[in-house]
Amino acid sequence: MAKSNLRKTRKAVEFGRLQWVALLVGLFHLGTAVHPLFAFDTTDPSLRVCTGVLGVVMARKWENARRFGIALVVGYGGLVLSQFAAPAEMEPVTLIYARTALSGLLIVVLSVRGAAPVGKGAK
Repeated sequence: MAKSNLRKTRKAVEFGRLQWVALLVGLFHLGTAVHPLFAFDTTDPSLRVCTGVLGVVMARKWENARRFGIALVVGYGGLVLSQFAAPAEMEPVTLIYARTALSGLLIVVLSVRGAAPVGKGAK
């Protein structure tokens, strides 16, 4: 009897397209922290690790995945804008920041196009 009650209380996590994109962005950042894609990426990987962990954790809920996309646009977009505003030469790592800001923009656009998924656990 106890096993049947346990099965009823467990909820299956249903992932929507937005959550899958947030999860993939998070995993991509974790992967590039270990092995960078570009040779000019000599920065400390701690920012990519934090971004990756945040993406993986926040992908569990639709609302949090949307917030993750907004945080990427604001955070990494700000880093790109600060590089453009700097009087010296633009650093090559700006391309990496721009890539991340664009992935956040993709998450935000997906969240605007589709409404939150309606499931059994939705309120």
